[in-house]
Amino acid sequence: MRAELSPEVLSALEEATSDVVTIEAGNDLVTSGEAVSHIHYLLRGTVVRYREDKKGQRQVVGIGLHGEFLDIDSFQLRVPNYSMRSLDTAEVAKIPFDGLAALLCRFPDMVRTLWTSTVSEGIALQYWIFRIGRLRGEGRIAHLICELAERLRQYGRFEGGALNLPLRQCDYAEACGMTPIHANRCFASLRERGFVDVKRARTLHVLAEPELRKLAMFNVLAVSSEGDASRNTK
Repeated sequence: MRAELSPEVLSALEEATSDVVTIEAGNDLVTSGEAVSHIHYLLRGTVVRYREDKKGQRQVVGIGLHGEFLDIDSFQLRVPNYSMRSLDTAEVAKIPFDGLAALLCRFPDMVRTLWTSTVSEGIALQYWIFRIGRLRGEGRIAHLICELAERLRQYGRFEGGALNLPLRQCDYAEACGMTPIHANRCFASLRERGFVDVKRARTLHVLAEPELRKLAMFNVLAVSSEGDASRNTK
């Protein structure tokens, strides 16, 4: 989730950054089980966190948008239990653990900011479990669309209409615990019902967000620990 940082902290964060790397689409920036010495801040692009089974089948367990820390938990765990892959050309700032520790001492408010971000991710994970465990196919897809729309809205990058993210239907499938064929059928049904449309590759148009929220039993608190419950549609 996004961390709201002051210009002063952002400037200090830039100074603490050891490197800025470009990751091309389809490449991993973190591999599960391999120790890391820094956390990642996404400057541009879209990244998925995922795990694979013994057959190499992927389950997406999180989606990172630009302007977000991708792996704050690594600061404590040091060895991530997930991999991270870019869906498009991503620009990522690498912040060493010792540099981050110094920042937290220098800016005590940053501790609360990162903690709030971590809590928000935990809340979002609960809704991901609910989505897969209790919703049917169309509801799962609708829930993920609503989550991404709300996150982009909070960042000022969505006001209805086009949801400009590089997610393919197979990415939605892997995030919603279904096969690509099932996801394709769910998208077709959502289009027939007038809820969404796809004008061009990887550009999803949200046509009826209230109806999507109702279908998904979507709660705005799924994307913010300080969300406005009055905006919720269940």
